[in-house]
Amino acid sequence: MEFKSEKLSLEEIFEKYKLSPEEHKKIGDLISKIMLSGKTPVEKPTAIIDIGPPGSGKTGLNGYALKQFENDNLIIINNDELRPFHPKADEIAGLYPEYYTKITNEESKFWTDDLMDKAIEGRYNVLYEGTGRKIEIFKRMISKMQGYKIIVRAMAVNDLNCLMSIVERYEGQVQEKGWGRMVSDKTFYKAYDDEMLNTIDTFEKSGIVDVVEVYMRGKKPSEPIRIYSSTTKEFDSAKLAVIEGRKADRENANRYFETDFSKRLTKNNFPEEVEILKTINNLHEEKEKEDLEL
Repeated sequence: MEFKSEKLSLEEIFEKYKLSPEEHKKIGDLISKIMLSGKTPVEKPTAIIDIGPPGSGKTGLNGYALKQFENDNLIIINNDELRPFHPKADEIAGLYPEYYTKITNEESKFWTDDLMDKAIEGRYNVLYEGTGRKIEIFKRMISKMQGYKIIVRAMAVNDLNCLMSIVERYEGQVQEKGWGRMVSDKTFYKAYDDEMLNTIDTFEKSGIVDVVEVYMRGKKPSEPIRIYSSTTKEFDSAKLAVIEGRKADRENANRYFETDFSKRLTKNNFPEEVEILKTINNLHEEKEKEDLEL
């Protein structure tokens, strides 16, 4: 389906796609009904918080968690997965792809909070997925989880591998739906650098959660490899485990670039990919120079 573009300011675009309070609540109630369907409250619920930058493999980490609950009795809450419930999501993505996240987030952030509140009040097992950028969000969430066992899991994946995954995901979305969600270098590194590392460090030092774990990618997305637990202390801290895990993953990233991903750099790419592909190529060249100097 093709959409006719209008020349509107960002404020006008926001206003155009803003939902009425009645429609907003109706969709929120539908989301809760769908997500809670087939799930069962438990006496001693578990809350899992999966964090990692875009492209690190949080979806696989979610799948790993799901297998640990009998009858898949776990509600996975991901803000990105709720954006398509906006009745004009496809139109927004088609006309204003650069603003898709901002516009849909005006509604989806409230749907996410509402679903989480209902799941916690109902004593369901829950999993929340995020980049780990804003510790305040997690602290507010955790403050409501009285009686929950709280587990934080972080992905330790090299930035080159993350960025290649972002491109592959984007191209897959475009092929499947005609549009995709691209993450800018700036947005990615906000999550990848200090903010995520500080969040995982705060979690472990604060004592507000029961367990902090760090994982690297495994042979299958839903079979990640645990390299650290705050109960067994394979490293001095979870933060250090993430840093060392990323270093260890660098060889894997470089190998994948050379055997598979490099073919993309010789093809016609989407305009949205140009900057991120430059970064990917630069990261690979830096690794090659380092190897030659050894």
